[in-house]
Amino acid sequence: MNPEDAAPISLDEVNADSAIPTDRIRSVISNQEKAWNSGDIEAYMEGYWKSDKLRFVSNGKYNYGWDSILASYKRSYPTSQRMGKLSFNVREIKMLSNYSALVVGRWALERAKDKPSGVFTLLIERIDDKWVITHDHSSD
Repeated sequence: MNPEDAAPISLDEVNADSAIPTDRIRSVISNQEKAWNSGDIEAYMEGYWKSDKLRFVSNGKYNYGWDSILASYKRSYPTSQRMGKLSFNVREIKMLSNYSALVVGRWALERAKDKPSGVFTLLIERIDDKWVITHDHSSD
């Protein structure tokens, strides 16, 4: 079966305390969605690895480091109106090991004047017993 044909994985009612890695990974993404929609970019960034080695790829550009990515988000989304309402649609979580997973899905923003959307691929790793995004490739 083609993964694009599979039903999306719901982020509703995610159990953040679950020992099952995919539940904990879904929780990271769900918490990001909730933080974004409450206008809290700092809380949104908690889903990312707080390291200079964090990588974000978008619009043909590479951005490295948690602080740099946070600053970029703050410049691009200075108000809650500009942030809009974010939704993630996880299509697949593929466990690569006990400590890493590849997550593929779609993102969408709903704002008063537009509704941008796109796709993402995340590398999520378990570091210091916490699942964090270490690589994010998002595009329109």
